[in-house]
Amino acid sequence: MFLLTNRYKQKPIDKVLAEIDRVRELWHQPFLGFADDNSFVRKDYWKALLSRLARRRTRWFTETDLSVADDPDLLRLMRGAGCKQVLVGLESPVVEGLKGLELRADWKYKKLPYYREAVRRIQSQGIRVNGCFVLGLDGRVTLQTPFPGTPIYQNLLRSGRLIEERAWHKCTLFDLVYEPKPMTREELTEGFRNLVARLYSEDATNWRRENFKRKYLGNVVKKPGTLPV
Repeated sequence: MFLLTNRYKQKPIDKVLAEIDRVRELWHQPFLGFADDNSFVRKDYWKALLSRLARRRTRWFTETDLSVADDPDLLRLMRGAGCKQVLVGLESPVVEGLKGLELRADWKYKKLPYYREAVRRIQSQGIRVNGCFVLGLDGRVTLQTPFPGTPIYQNLLRSGRLIEERAWHKCTLFDLVYEPKPMTREELTEGFRNLVARLYSEDATNWRRENFKRKYLGNVVKKPGTLPV
């Protein structure tokens, strides 16, 4: 949906639909991903696209932020056009992890009290929210990756907290490359592993799936001929 240039661009809607039609020729009932870090920045573009995409009965997911919860018409169009999941960067569930995270507006810090309601609104349309959390923010028992060239990398470098400078081979999102503040390296690494094991265990995964179906899908009116969840 986007091109890497020095300014934000989006493909023409006809081109996007042509690509989807070609995929549908190759795969029966594909599950598509729109590769845009924040798809609904231009809501007018997406509303025009979704109204035409709905006729193709294609399931898909994409990335966005919580602002989509403020637009009921957009959410209904997303659901009708086959959106099954959105990935949202929530980053942290506590104030300490969000304050100062964004260099300018601190938008997510200000939105924290709204997180739960926004997720409820999105999921009430039968669209699952895949909440992503940055692991290792100061004040959280979690894990983060400071990529060379980013502000967080420079901050950790200045404070002497980098374990190894410019360690691109360890920028995997799973390797610890800095000294955490509230705990030791070992505590953070072990805590992260235990957290992942619990979150993605079969029991926890089944609980999330069944709870979502019970709480939200029963309220979504399915039109004749719509695809299964």
